[in-house]
Amino acid sequence: MIMQSKSKYETLILSELREFPEETLPMVKRILHSLKESLIAIKIKKSVRIKSSGLCGIWEDSRNADEIIHEIHS
Repeated sequence: MIMQSKSKYETLILSELREFPEETLPMVKRILHSLKESLIAIKIKKSVRIKSSGLCGIWEDSRNADEIIHEIHS
């Protein structure tokens, strides 16, 4: 089966794959699949943005945490 290459990199990668011994190809396939899944996960993670409520860090206070907690409890 001869495949046409989509890009220069695909040609280079296919050339590298052809040099692997036949018995290692199942492992190579699993490694490539794992790499692809990792790259997809990174891409999805980067595209997910947490919307800011604008409430965090909008006030300044000279009191320490214990004083603020005491006020909340009272």
